[in-house]
Amino acid sequence: MTREQTSIVAVFVVAFVSDLGCREPATVSQGQVPLTDLPCDVETVLAARCWACHGQTPMTLGVPSLTSVAAFTAPSKTDPSQPTGMVALARMQSTTTPMPPPPAAAATTAELATLSAWVMGGYAAGTGCGAPTCSSGKTWTGGNEGSPDMNPGMACNLCHGSDEGPRFSISGTLYRTIHEPALCYGATASTGAQVVVTGADGRTLTLAPNAAGNFFSEMAVVTPYTAKVVTSAGERAMTAAQTSGDCNACHTMAGANGAPGRIMLP
Repeated sequence: MTREQTSIVAVFVVAFVSDLGCREPATVSQGQVPLTDLPCDVETVLAARCWACHGQTPMTLGVPSLTSVAAFTAPSKTDPSQPTGMVALARMQSTTTPMPPPPAAAATTAELATLSAWVMGGYAAGTGCGAPTCSSGKTWTGGNEGSPDMNPGMACNLCHGSDEGPRFSISGTLYRTIHEPALCYGATASTGAQVVVTGADGRTLTLAPNAAGNFFSEMAVVTPYTAKVVTSAGERAMTAAQTSGDCNACHTMAGANGAPGRIMLP
């Protein structure tokens, strides 16, 4: 291939990516939310407290996926004499070895009651929570107007990692629930939430979500970095250090690359 041909191909690829990510953001696939055979109230508890580690595709080797009735009724790996559901419930109520582990926010009394009733009642199957809904009831319709509220839930750095606007080192959207549609407004600063990013050099960057739930920064972050969402209710931390600052690229509606879904409040 000649230098001139290479240049033509490069221009085509840049134009294609720009068109896909910046001019028509709503067409970027967010995947299909995996269906479960769990009751919706149980699925809601698990999404909030367990699926960051025990989701459809666990991010840590050897950690079980807790997304089906079969997973809960299977013998526990730590105590084969008991089903996984009984062991999980005990760990969630433990004061010495709790799940989720601190500083992550513990399950509430109501959440524990929901899970306990299901486990003790024999693990009745359900149909999950159905189609995702926008918990804020508000959707971005402004296209690419250059607003800080633009395109919540979309992969920001697909544009903001190039010359399409300011270059973000970190960007994403914070939500109240795990499966929320693209362009749906997320959790705002009124929740008191902060996204805390710690670079490999130990420097910390603290960001607050805006009116659309978006957070972003142009400040350089040394990778691999760690990240967590902090509120007065507790913390929700990522289980592994990351190298990409485009949080919504993995934290899609359905979840990708090991992420269970959206970035959620604790």
